[in-house]
Amino acid sequence: MKRSLLIVSIALLPVLAACTSAAAGTPSGGAASGSATTQQLTVKGMDTMKFDPPTLSAKAGQPIQVTFDNTGALVHDFSITEGVSQPVKSTAQPGQKAVATFTIDKPGTYTYFCSQPGHEQAGMKGTLTIQ
Repeated sequence: MKRSLLIVSIALLPVLAACTSAAAGTPSGGAASGSATTQQLTVKGMDTMKFDPPTLSAKAGQPIQVTFDNTGALVHDFSITEGVSQPVKSTAQPGQKAVATFTIDKPGTYTYFCSQPGHEQAGMKGTLTIQ
């Protein structure tokens, strides 16, 4: 009996580890749980030091999932520090995508930016309007 329990425990260990790793690797700025519908947004980062689109909008109090598509040849990221319970940073290598999920509870206008050295200062920032 003990041997069977040990075998089952060992067999389940990779499954539990995979679930834990996936949860730990998901960027989050206080994503809400429950029945709230996740709002899907996509933004591209370009080597012209611009985001496309430069403005996004979402509803307050509902999870927001941003898919960041790096269309450039440089490393870029989608970062937001205002309105979230903890800073959000989703980095994508050239030609890759990254996903960040977070919630902003208070309506307002917030700035998202690329935190790579010099990118925000060169104009790589946008506006997220929360209604």
